[in-house]
Amino acid sequence: MAVLGDRSIAGLLSALAEAPDFRAAASFLLAQLADLVGVRRALMLRLDASHENVELVAAIGHDPDGGEFAIPLSDLSSPLVISALALVRIEGTSPLGPRVLAGFERWLALPMSQPRYRGAPGAMSAERAAELLASRTIAVLPTPERRLGVAPAGVVLLDGPGDPTSIDEAGEILGLASPLMGRLAALEDARDNTERLSQQRDRLTLMVDSLPDPVVITNAANDIITQNHRADRLIHVRDDDSPGRRRAIELNNLLFTSFLSKAAMMGGAQSGPRELNLVDPDEGNDLLFEVLAHPLGERVGPEDAVLSVLRDVTDLRRAANELERQVQRVRQAEISVRGERDRLNLVLENVADPILVTDERSNIILMNDQAEQLFQMTEAEARTRAQLAAVRGNDTKFTSFISEFALLDDDSRRERMTLVFPRTGLELPVEVVSGKVKNERGEPIAIVSVLHDLTKQVENERLYEALKQFNNELEQRIREATADLAEQNARLQWQSQEVERANKLKSEFLASMSHELRTPINALIGYSALLLDGVLGEVNPRQSDALMRGRAAAEHLLALINDILDLAKIEAGKMPLHLEDVSLREVTTEVTQQIEPMVRKKKLEYAIDVSPDCPTIYSDRTKIKQVLLNLVSNAAKFTNKGHVSVSAQCTAGGVRIEVSDSGIGIRQSDLQAIWEDFRQVDQSRTREFGGTGLGLSITRKLLERLGGSVTVQSTYGEGSTFSVFLPVRVPVAGPSEYQAPSVSV
Repeated sequence: MAVLGDRSIAGLLSALAEAPDFRAAASFLLAQLADLVGVRRALMLRLDASHENVELVAAIGHDPDGGEFAIPLSDLSSPLVISALALVRIEGTSPLGPRVLAGFERWLALPMSQPRYRGAPGAMSAERAAELLASRTIAVLPTPERRLGVAPAGVVLLDGPGDPTSIDEAGEILGLASPLMGRLAALEDARDNTERLSQQRDRLTLMVDSLPDPVVITNAANDIITQNHRADRLIHVRDDDSPGRRRAIELNNLLFTSFLSKAAMMGGAQSGPRELNLVDPDEGNDLLFEVLAHPLGERVGPEDAVLSVLRDVTDLRRAANELERQVQRVRQAEISVRGERDRLNLVLENVADPILVTDERSNIILMNDQAEQLFQMTEAEARTRAQLAAVRGNDTKFTSFISEFALLDDDSRRERMTLVFPRTGLELPVEVVSGKVKNERGEPIAIVSVLHDLTKQVENERLYEALKQFNNELEQRIREATADLAEQNARLQWQSQEVERANKLKSEFLASMSHELRTPINALIGYSALLLDGVLGEVNPRQSDALMRGRAAAEHLLALINDILDLAKIEAGKMPLHLEDVSLREVTTEVTQQIEPMVRKKKLEYAIDVSPDCPTIYSDRTKIKQVLLNLVSNAAKFTNKGHVSVSAQCTAGGVRIEVSDSGIGIRQSDLQAIWEDFRQVDQSRTREFGGTGLGLSITRKLLERLGGSVTVQSTYGEGSTFSVFLPVRVPVAGPSEYQAPSVSV
């Protein structure tokens, strides 16, 4: 202490204590030590808060790259780490390791210490330090005996050697100043932590105040400790509040206090009542809250505190009450409908003629005993195949008549038809008289049909027609005997021309009637959707099921009509092309989305492989999509288990798309017949798979229109593969190029 003296050291320590922050104190102390030892460059490294590194805190005459660096405490190859941990002074000329310390050729390291505290790193023994430094050009300088109760705090690095007196003086000054530096660092960390906690508290307060639900913290005496803005609006009186608002808040405080007291009596906030009624101070409306309570313990105060979150369930309770009222109204309506149905059944059973009631989708919903003999066979009766066929035939005829009537605007209709008695097999000629039952909006909701027996009248008409037919046959024989062979040939030729002309007119008529045929069915589907969605009123589950069945039948009918109309358009030459650039990947994705429900329902494996090098083709996007949809839907329909796959590859002049399945397959003898109009492999009336038999016919005609082709390879019982070729560009010369195919006789 002879160099500076006690007063100078006291002044130095006093200056350190008055430093504005830790880094300023470190820079001041480092400058004093550098002057004392007589060096131009010096660094101070301090243990960080995690005790994992020694980091740079001050520098004199040296500017490291980046301004900051740190050395891990686990790096025992660094002399600076050894000096800091072992609390020994060392001097050397070997490299210090980090590139930023390359300028220190001869250096001196003085350790910094601090009072030991919980969690402080342990000091390294002097023997261990000497062992680590033995193989280097580093010397351990004489170091005062380590004081008890101290821990490593850092190290000071000085450039070049100094005389032993100044080194001892600097070491003792550093030993006295190190605890003070540790206190300054601890105070700075405490200030940082306090500021960080204050910011965190402000964020949490803002977060709680932003909640739409009231939040309240109460103590064991049910006194409110704190609350958020939402709770403050309900239970806290402000100076500028009106008398009405004050009374509402006082009532809320009484209700909330009563709720807490009742909850405490019933075993605590968590096991007590959960619902709390309060009053909106601004609107005066009743509010219902669900209280979610959570004990906080001693984290809030010395007594037990409870955090209560009041969740507003007013609208939820109102909706639940309204739903309950709706359920009650539905139940009353069901009882009323059941009574009306019983009365109607009593009337129907006492009428001699068969009477049937059908809904707007032609489903029989009610019939009397006389009608049941024609349209239904009971389980107790011994039913033969002929009897079942008779019942199905009667139902088909009657349902077709009702379906046509439902599409008309007429309120009533009469028509003759011939039914069959299932038990006897005898024919029954009847006149069907039907009338529509409408609701208050004039919409038909049911059709009532009465069947009058015309057996005697038909027998008389049959005798008359037989006599008339006999006379006509005699006249025809005379005309045929006197007719000239040339006239017969001319007549036959004329008939052939008329047949061809009628066929063409038929196709043109169907093609032009596409809108008129589709519009009523789309209307049925649309109104069914409105009823199912409840737009036109509540429907019960049975009505909903009937509506869903009707809509499915209408959609199936629309699909059949679309196939027939598409064929008619093609034959009439009225199928225009809308050419554009078409991406096969996009079209395949759209087809996949449409066919996915069928594939998922049948649990089939479905795969798509569109080659990335497939070009964008110039064709009709809608017709390509229709072709793929026909082929993929056929594959899914005729495949009960296994897979369905779609692949697309480039080929010469265009692309080739293959649709494969593992379904029932096609016999070799049927490979040509499947392309015919209205032709299916199974033509029986009891076939398993439905449809018009137009899908593949339309597919081939569309591909011919697009300049493409389709082929099929199939193994019966193993599956089929349909291969479609599409040109890169449709060869179209003009809008009138395509003509209807001619009919050869």
